[in-house]
Amino acid sequence: MITGTVVDEAVSRQWAQEQALLGLARDTPHAMFAAGGLGALAVRPTVRIVVLPGEPSSIALPAQDPTGVIPPFISIPGGAQLPKTGTVRGVSSGYVAHPAGDKGERWPRFAAVHWHGGIDFFLGESGGHDRDEAHGLPRLIWLRRTIGWAWGAFTFQQKVIRRYGIDGPFRSIIGVADTAQAGLADLGTGWAEPGGPGSATAPAAVDQQVLLHEDLTQWPDSDGIEELAMRFGARLDLAFGGPGDRHLDRTGPDAGHFRPPQF
Repeated sequence: MITGTVVDEAVSRQWAQEQALLGLARDTPHAMFAAGGLGALAVRPTVRIVVLPGEPSSIALPAQDPTGVIPPFISIPGGAQLPKTGTVRGVSSGYVAHPAGDKGERWPRFAAVHWHGGIDFFLGESGGHDRDEAHGLPRLIWLRRTIGWAWGAFTFQQKVIRRYGIDGPFRSIIGVADTAQAGLADLGTGWAEPGGPGSATAPAAVDQQVLLHEDLTQWPDSDGIEELAMRFGARLDLAFGGPGDRHLDRTGPDAGHFRPPQF
């Protein structure tokens, strides 16, 4: 990890500019949070997972067949797979994959690799669901699925770095939109809330949006990627009023460990 002011000021400025373009800056208006860039083509944001390299203005990837950049399936170590990436195509910012739909229909989610070599995963409908005013239910974000997506995205980022020689340092980001009074669901075994995750006694976020990041001098190995995803899981749970370990099983044979979800 990077602490203090180790990152060059010029890199920090470039990261800040990229985050602003994606709607992932601290001062991004509430209605635009996590909705910038390719997010303008997608449904309302839930969770967005992004990695920025040391030179976000660079062209690190060659122009090539898009299907050679983003594979049909992205795996989590241990055998679990993220949902099929979908239709792969080029865009002005690089390459993107999204579920096929009718022309002009908003993408329910997408996975992108930008020209600079950083990944951009927009979970959309796979990250949670909106408030249900009719039934008095709050907005809910899927905790274990979010961390599973992050683990898979960070693992895919490692492959992109090795294939194209992307230079660090790196900023890893998870942004969650529209979180005020929202709760977390899809918790580890043994964490069920009395009355369910939408009950009045369940922990909830107080921030309008949650923005978490971690800077790294170099991209970690497989063990380090898992640790990075788990740190984000702990911080995300804390941001929603939890104890910091609800992404892990509390009871059962996997108690104290993260059990990859069914996507």
